[in-house]
Amino acid sequence: MSNVENGNNSHWQWLGLLAGAAVGVGVGTYLYASYVEARRYQLEKVRVALTGGAQRRFSRPLKILHISDLHLSHPESHKIEFLQKVTDKDYDLVILTGDVFENESGMPYAQNILSRAPRLGAYAVLGNHDYYDYNLWHKTFGRIVRKFRHPPNKRDVTPMVAALESGGFKVLRNNSVTFPDEGLHVIGVDYPGVPQQHLLDMSNKANPEHLLLALFHVPQNLESYVKAGVHLAFGGHTHGGQIRIPGYGAIITDSELPGREASGLFYRGQTAFHISRGVGADPRTNFRLFCPPHATILEVTCNG
Repeated sequence: MSNVENGNNSHWQWLGLLAGAAVGVGVGTYLYASYVEARRYQLEKVRVALTGGAQRRFSRPLKILHISDLHLSHPESHKIEFLQKVTDKDYDLVILTGDVFENESGMPYAQNILSRAPRLGAYAVLGNHDYYDYNLWHKTFGRIVRKFRHPPNKRDVTPMVAALESGGFKVLRNNSVTFPDEGLHVIGVDYPGVPQQHLLDMSNKANPEHLLLALFHVPQNLESYVKAGVHLAFGGHTHGGQIRIPGYGAIITDSELPGREASGLFYRGQTAFHISRGVGADPRTNFRLFCPPHATILEVTCNG
């Protein structure tokens, strides 16, 4: 065999080894992202000091648990165990910001989200996965051609609302609740959102000295919450991007947010926003890198 032939064979052998290594890395990364990091649940704590419009002064911080994007479907085990653990604490409020169910098989698990009732109650809004039964066509091609992003028809969410309320949540669907003695007003915005005037109407029901909270699913039209005088707003939907690049943030946020704000606490003017990475995802695409699922405890103080 000539030296040329030996060189060619060596070349192809190296290419084969590189290709095999690339496949191995890809498979390993997928398995880690799907079966390790996607189940590496975290409980985080954040302190939020509100100033400016929030005039109400609390004798102690308001303790809020924020959970989101559970995507419940049968079978569930580790996710429910995590939720049972983190909700088995003393909170003033538990807030759930949508995509609670992936499909109807997840509804029985609504009884297992809360281990105990928060002092002022648990409140939820619904998300797009609650309203729509997606298939892979919508999740892939629909991201390229927007008219195919959602199925043509919405689900009847009445059974989901009933399941959540029997499990201890009050579902807010473009309405609000006030706690006069606490100086607190909570607005819940149903998916996909409301016109500015409707949001203003809900916020105007609050005493000007009350702390004004808002719940929504998709981070969009965030300036509308600023204009409505909301002090602290909670959202989900982004999953934190699911795949993050260290030092850059999320590659895709599926919202108006830049990658660095795909999760966590940030501000627009005097309004604070907290976006959750969520606890789950569609089981068909539940993989994460540098973005483990989480729940968050927020300790909120109002400095006037």
